[in-house]
Amino acid sequence: MKRYRGDAGQALLLMAFSMVVLCGFVGLGIDIGYLRYMQRQMQAATDSAALAGAAELGYGDVTSAAEADAATNGFTDGENGTTITVNNPPLSGPYQGNANYVEVLISQEEPTFFMKLLGVNSRMVSTRAVAYSGVSGGCIYALNPTQSSAFVVNGNSNLTAQCGILDNSSNSTAALVQNGSGCLSAKYIGVVGQFKNNSSCTPSPMPVSGIAGFSDPLAYLQPPTVGPCTYPSGVSISGGTQTLYPGVYCGGISISGGSTDVTFSQGTYIINGGGMNIGGGANVHGNGVTFYITGTSSSFKGVSITGGTNSQLIAPSSGTYASILFFQDRSISSSSSAANSNIAGGAGTDIQGTLYFPTTNLTYAGSSTDSLYTILIANTVTISNTTVINDSYQALPNGSSPVHSAILAE
Repeated sequence: MKRYRGDAGQALLLMAFSMVVLCGFVGLGIDIGYLRYMQRQMQAATDSAALAGAAELGYGDVTSAAEADAATNGFTDGENGTTITVNNPPLSGPYQGNANYVEVLISQEEPTFFMKLLGVNSRMVSTRAVAYSGVSGGCIYALNPTQSSAFVVNGNSNLTAQCGILDNSSNSTAALVQNGSGCLSAKYIGVVGQFKNNSSCTPSPMPVSGIAGFSDPLAYLQPPTVGPCTYPSGVSISGGTQTLYPGVYCGGISISGGSTDVTFSQGTYIINGGGMNIGGGANVHGNGVTFYITGTSSSFKGVSITGGTNSQLIAPSSGTYASILFFQDRSISSSSSAANSNIAGGAGTDIQGTLYFPTTNLTYAGSSTDSLYTILIANTVTISNTTVINDSYQALPNGSSPVHSAILAE
């Protein structure tokens, strides 16, 4: 068969053309792969931002929270061609106009590489997510990540909780313990580590071990500013009827005596050193009050309410510290027993609100059924006597617990 030089030349041209087309497809594939990768990264950041915004519903700045979260994931509004839009309520989709949902949209101009040969220098990548704030069913949280007996029901104590109990300790032998004839009943019970039952009573339901670890559910809550002392030497009351007012109590508050009756006016009380001690049968009353417990490493003391007092202390129902009755300074450690708190009122004691002691230990007993709700959040939690925990939050913003779980909807 006779061959011609022209055939060889055509073959070379065809091969060259094929290589150009093949390289073009390879380049297009690389660009598309990169754009899809960036979209996945952006979608993860958008989901996270929507969850952060939803977590602030009713309690903070939704837009700032969402934008700050997106920034931690590498997408900052106004930088590198990034646009972040936060809508509450959403402006599109099935939850349009529903103020219980947060919509986040992120878009960014992404460069191309091989597509530039075709005159396409960049492509706009956009993502969207919608989240809402679902109410957490928990009301007792032990935060210590490793402590043995991080949550304990002691002696002949009976705890009845209309909500869930969560223990963050990963201790492999006894993270959550039931002792003596103590008996535990709750909506659900979860522990990162292991449950140990030293009691004749079987808890209801049985605790679920091996749950995922969790962080402080009120970590978002900002502490009040501690100003100069309103009461430089604190306050000590024994006998008589008195009214106290919001301010900075340097040296603490001590109230005792069966004939003592003290009313706390509405507002925020800052206890700077010395702690808060109510005992000896004294009666105290306060509606719409928050106590911030702080001090130095040497002056800090916890809260003690003992001695059969018949008291009514009720947290605010609105504002920054809605539901917060006691708020312990997070910079304090539980290195000394004086830093820990013991709250155990009589049958007529109404402790309504959140007892927040994130880095110190709390011993609690409250048999009154008058409290609409009580939330215990502490480094460790010990139940020392018959206790009833209710979970009726209708007086709070959105009629829900301050402990929320943000959930993706779209």
